[in-house]
Amino acid sequence: MFLLFPKRCELKTSLTPTQCRKKLNSELVEYNRKPSLIAVNRFIKTHRFECCYFGSWDKNGKFELFYHRAKKHDGSSAGFFGTIEKTDGGSVIKGSVRRSAAVCIAAAVWCLLLLLMILSMIALKIYDGAACCGALFLVGLALIAYDGSEKYIKSYLESFPPINN
Repeated sequence: MFLLFPKRCELKTSLTPTQCRKKLNSELVEYNRKPSLIAVNRFIKTHRFECCYFGSWDKNGKFELFYHRAKKHDGSSAGFFGTIEKTDGGSVIKGSVRRSAAVCIAAAVWCLLLLLMILSMIALKIYDGAACCGALFLVGLALIAYDGSEKYIKSYLESFPPINN
């Protein structure tokens, strides 16, 4: 599962947008993501031994949803970024499951640097070093791409009651 590319999600629920916000307010740990690594580290240390859903929301219907696993440092895990819109007979939750922009930028820099190193080592005829850098490239790409939180996020979104026909 290559989570550097967003996956679109849409869920129709019988709850009104106000009821959806109340559900989010009662079940999520409120946390506004900041670019500060200190703030992320402080949040993860506070909730070190518990699994929890966390995120932020506003009155316009926009919200972010993330999952934290116990004893994991997962401040850069994938999250749901979406909106709650009113429809006839309920509301619809639209958005995408994706990584933050900082993780995508770090992945692009990682790939670019290692590709440049591989090409320069091939030009210098250091094939063993190029192979090692190639292995590092693949391992790093696999670590960046793998994230197990998508299934938890989707299961939480499915906990909203569906529209009964």
